[in-house]
Amino acid sequence: MQDRLANHDVTVHKLRKLLGIEKSTESQSNVIGKASKGSKAARTKPRKALPRTTQVTPTVVIHPMTDIAKGDDCPQCETGKVYKAPPSNLLRISGHSPFVPEQHVMEHLRCNACGAYFTATLPDNVLADGEVGQKYRYSARVLMAIHKYFAGLPYYRQGSLQQLLGVSISASTSCDQTELVADAIYPVYQHLLSLAGNAKHYYMDDTTHRILDATPIEKKVRGSDKTQLRSGVYASGIIATLESDHDVVLFDTSIGHAGEFIDQILTHRHENTPVPIIMSDALGSNKPSVCIAILALCNSHARRQFADVIWVVEHETVDQSLNPAQQLAYHQQHSLPVAVG
Repeated sequence: MQDRLANHDVTVHKLRKLLGIEKSTESQSNVIGKASKGSKAARTKPRKALPRTTQVTPTVVIHPMTDIAKGDDCPQCETGKVYKAPPSNLLRISGHSPFVPEQHVMEHLRCNACGAYFTATLPDNVLADGEVGQKYRYSARVLMAIHKYFAGLPYYRQGSLQQLLGVSISASTSCDQTELVADAIYPVYQHLLSLAGNAKHYYMDDTTHRILDATPIEKKVRGSDKTQLRSGVYASGIIATLESDHDVVLFDTSIGHAGEFIDQILTHRHENTPVPIIMSDALGSNKPSVCIAILALCNSHARRQFADVIWVVEHETVDQSLNPAQQLAYHQQHSLPVAVG
């Protein structure tokens, strides 16, 4: 936002929309008015609820009676007998570090004759979450990656938090362990690229992003033998719908836009695969250069700026509460063709 303001790359009208001060014209009701309560448009079906995430089942701890048992005399009235009744419940949630250290001490024996060593084997549940000698379990590595790339928690802040919680893990350690996760899932990413290359339909878009240490690079111009110095960083997202109707969701953040990302994906396409449909905005750079595709351009992008231009004067007359005659005069004054000088 600061860059766009400094470069005069945003209008006041657009700025108000970006800041949420003014509603976007995406909704049809903002242009033609809201439907009345009895209209067909108002009787829409409710949206389906999003699926709930799996809840953690609490550990159940049984606390038995120690000073009295079933069938004993009542200590209160000393007349009746006590019997089983529904138990009381207390749900207690405790806080601790997300990383729990475990010290596995394996018994070590040595022969006093030949000097051979014998070491106790680790249980299967320990070996399933990490190899022998591996300090950070697979689950710990994944959690570090989730904190960084899903929760947006920088490595140095993870390290500060762990220091407070008494389980010290440095920022560099979190970075190294996250890189191991990336290395492990890279073949999966490559396979998803291969699957996405033969999809029947694509949704694609991108937005500006920032990589702090990214420096300009020389890249080949699409459809040409020339090269160009590039510095723009974009985060591109593509949803590829396979013939099985499963969706493959892929992201790429680099010096490159969504059109180049779809080219990368379509290089995996088989020769006899039908022509794909690509849904995107109308930027020329989104057109693939490695194969023929049916382009389904976004209607929202097509009408957005037109709606702003067409209806902005009408909105101004409504905001000023002008009567019909005043509205006509206002439209006649402000809706004249723009002079080209």
